[in-house]
Amino acid sequence: MTPLPYLDHVAADSAHFASSSAGNLDKTVDHLGWSVRELVAHLGGVYAMVTANVDNPTDTPERAGDEANAPDGDAINDWFTERRTSMLAALSHAHADAPAWTFTGAQTAGWWMRRMASETAVHRWDAEAALRPIAGVTPIDGDLATDAIDEYLAVSLRFSSSRPDRVYPDQSLHLHRGDGPGEWMLVADSNGELRVTHEHGKGDAAVRGPASELLLWVWGRPTHDLQIFGDEAVAAAWRALAP
Repeated sequence: MTPLPYLDHVAADSAHFASSSAGNLDKTVDHLGWSVRELVAHLGGVYAMVTANVDNPTDTPERAGDEANAPDGDAINDWFTERRTSMLAALSHAHADAPAWTFTGAQTAGWWMRRMASETAVHRWDAEAALRPIAGVTPIDGDLATDAIDEYLAVSLRFSSSRPDRVYPDQSLHLHRGDGPGEWMLVADSNGELRVTHEHGKGDAAVRGPASELLLWVWGRPTHDLQIFGDEAVAAAWRALAP
């Protein structure tokens, strides 16, 4: 996926996020243990941090300062819109190869374009899930979800500031997209490092379903349309690594 589609997804999903959350700040996102207000504050703070690092490229993280601090009351809605607008402008004006601090991987603005497409999609889903049963929440676009699984396996499953000492299960896990192309085999090598391949094979556990459901599953979100084969304890151990 190229930068323009990433930004299109960020723009669309963040707009839906704002629309869903605006009148529902006091509702609870049960699977996160957060209020919608806390979710808005989180995503707006992330946007402020991304803007700071894309606009001011350095070798070290650029802090967003007061820009990341959400106000009380309904003012948080306008605050989020401002953070969304600033981040989209920063990413739209940046070349994908432009330098920008990131917490792992390529140190480029393009890295943030992809990261924000993944994170915004999942948090849009979170916001909607606070308002209705999960079976009625709009699924994440299948191609975006497939790319976001790749992004999760490359970034979030390998890097965690809160759990840097994570240990991968000894048994393998196979993920299989059921609504289009996409397969992943997850194995920990002899050094305990994660190895991911795109192959059709039999893991000690396998999870099959639509791309949106697979992405939500690896992110630790509730799902309603997945099949788990093999050792369910192995699948649960891999899922427990979600950040």
